[in-house]
Order: sequence, then C-alpha cells, then structure tokens
Amino acid sequence: MLHSYFVALNRQEIKDFCARVIKQVGGSPDEDLPLVPEYGVIGSGILYCREYGTRAFVKISRGQKVWLIDDEKDELNKVLIYSSCGKIVMIDYDELIYTECD
Repeated sequence: MLHSYFVALNRQEIKDFCARVIKQVGGSPDEDLPLVPEYGVIGSGILYCREYGTRAFVKISRGQKVWLIDDEKDELNKVLIYSSCGKIVMIDYDELIYTECD
C-alpha cells in the first residue's frame, strides 16, 4: 500500500519555492528572503524515489544537491525535496545530509 504524504503546502507554494531555489542557484537570490539551505543525498549511485503527485518512481542520483520543500516527515520518515535535476520527490530523511548554503 502506498502511503499518502500530507504536505502543508499547495502546488503554487511548491512552484514558488522551486523558482526561489532556481534564482538562488543562478546567482540572483531574493534579497528580502533568507537563503534556502542545501542538503545532499548521501552516497553514490542511484536511488529510486516516489515522484510527488504521482504514483511513479523516478531515478535520482546520489551525491547531488537538494532542497527541503517541507521538513515535516510522514509516518515513513519521508520528506519532500526539490532536486538539482529538477524533480520533486519524496525521500527518506535519513538519506540526506545538511550542507548549509555552499
């Protein structure tokens, strides 16, 4: 059985968050807002994660930068992230390492 993820954000808020991250990575962050902290996916190789809003699993490369969209964990310890490859997925929180804003 697939468990649902109860995100406190709606789709527009998630789109706004992703746009904010893209501006930050591109070198022009919004000066009125604090920088979004970065995380990394621990290890090397690939990991299959459930894509947000679908029942599909997508391939995510370990070692890439990700940004936590919502730090609220579900009953399976999963959080919602935006990856540097442009995917929004649910991932086990223990697979992430906090790297601040490097």
